[in-house]
Amino acid sequence: MLKTFRDLSRYLVRHRTAFIVMAVLILFNGFFSTLAPIIPGRVIDGLRVGSMTLPSLWLHVGALLGVALISGAAMVVTRRLVLGASWDMQFEIRRDIFEHFTRLDGGYFDRTRVGDLMARLTADLNAVRMMIGIAIYQAANISVLFAFTLYRMFQLSPSLTLVTLAAAPLISITFFVLLRVIHRRYQKVQEQFSDVSSMAQENFSGIRVVKGFGMEAREVERFGDLNDEFVRRNLHLVRVEGPLHPLMEFLFGLTISLLLLIGGRLVLGVGGDLTIGQFSSFVFLFEGIQWPMIALGWIGSILQRGTTSWKRLKEILDTVPEVQDDEGTDYSLRSVKGAIEFRNVSVSFGGVKALDDVSFEVAAGESIGITGRTGAGKTVIVNLIARLYDPDEGQILIDGVDHKRYPVEVLRRFIGLVPQEPFLFSDSIADNIAYGLPEAPAEELRPRVERAARLAQLADDLESFPRGYDTELGERGVTLSGGQRQRTAIARALVREPAILIFDDALSAVDTQTESRILEGLAEVQQGRTTIVVAHRVSAFQNVDRILVLDEGRIVEQGSHEELVAADGWYADMDRRQQLESDLEAA
Repeated sequence: MLKTFRDLSRYLVRHRTAFIVMAVLILFNGFFSTLAPIIPGRVIDGLRVGSMTLPSLWLHVGALLGVALISGAAMVVTRRLVLGASWDMQFEIRRDIFEHFTRLDGGYFDRTRVGDLMARLTADLNAVRMMIGIAIYQAANISVLFAFTLYRMFQLSPSLTLVTLAAAPLISITFFVLLRVIHRRYQKVQEQFSDVSSMAQENFSGIRVVKGFGMEAREVERFGDLNDEFVRRNLHLVRVEGPLHPLMEFLFGLTISLLLLIGGRLVLGVGGDLTIGQFSSFVFLFEGIQWPMIALGWIGSILQRGTTSWKRLKEILDTVPEVQDDEGTDYSLRSVKGAIEFRNVSVSFGGVKALDDVSFEVAAGESIGITGRTGAGKTVIVNLIARLYDPDEGQILIDGVDHKRYPVEVLRRFIGLVPQEPFLFSDSIADNIAYGLPEAPAEELRPRVERAARLAQLADDLESFPRGYDTELGERGVTLSGGQRQRTAIARALVREPAILIFDDALSAVDTQTESRILEGLAEVQQGRTTIVVAHRVSAFQNVDRILVLDEGRIVEQGSHEELVAADGWYADMDRRQQLESDLEAA
């Protein structure tokens, strides 16, 4: 737990003023709130011996009200300060984690479920907020309250105070044992919550597949099974947390019985001298710390949950990006012309080689096509150029410089990537196209957006939309067809006017006629710009200078379209098959 607070110290230090004020106000509250039980005891003794007058009674009543007012005001201000600081720290932690997400490589998100990440950013982060807000405040408040209470108890009766303290070890041991069990069971609850969140997220994203295959009942059953397990683990947790309060009540009942027995004897003059008023004040003081002592179990539970949740969040923050700027980065490299070279590059995933000793060169301004069977490694090459991850072996050069020396931000700024599965944000079409130009002035942005849309053969479609470029898209661009989403992604890459333009099977969702028009528009864009076209259809390579054919992670053929057809290899066979399909469609 101490390690957790050391990790969180950088957030706590930023709000140290709030916590310093909290400490001062808690001291005020401890002093005055424990003074309140003393006043009725003095009144009782004064009434018993007849020394209490009416003005004196009013004075004591006023003092009691004043003490309550000061104590209450101190607690109101303290809660506002501490709870406000905890919400601010929650925001800061969430921002830091999100910022760290943006630095992590693509492989991390391939390995990690989105639902699990969302669970950590919601339930786990809220548990941490409770720990650094409510738990710290209550723990400090109870500690000060105990200190002042014991001080005043000792002034009233040292022997009764020792009886009260005798219960402390038993309570502490009970807490220690139960909280360790709570910690383990809460961790299992959070892991199951991640599973529930992950399945919900997958079903929301793939609801069309679920409905298309009529699998609603099966998914509901699977989700029910996960929820049943979630409930079962929560019940296991509750079975441990539930006995805390009753156990505390029993221990307090036992303690107050001893106080009545021993204190009553002292009031009767057996073994000591204690007035009725003093004994009443002592009982009032003990009753005042009963709820705080019961709350220790609740605070301990919050601390254990917060500690567990912080460990889950810390796993994210401790993940070192495999792709990042390091000591070898040359920050003087601020531009890219577009020459690319692969030297004996190999990449493995799960022990299987996706690329095996691949070497090729692309001159600045040259256009190449990459094709091959599914799983041959085409997209791997694209991701390596964009440095979504780095090769296991070999070297990639950009303009003759190892691409690891480029600042990641600079390298990607000069790459326009159209992915195989385009992703659109829940924003307007214009904003989606202009996504890569956040710094561009508004007066320059719209003409560039419209030009990119025309080149991507998207402009005619937008004219039929009620709000044109300002049409708001649904989640992931669901209001557009598959071809329109791909063309929007193409326009988003073109609007940046990158030095390296990459199409990763980006024309697969458009018909051949639209593909032809897009390629005609791209002929102008490709001038003086390095272009890489990954595709399965031979027709997509009509404007490229050279074609690479991959098979099982190796380059097995390369050359122009005519050269590859004449070689009568895999590419020639694919060309004949697609030509036959085209002839059959025409017939």
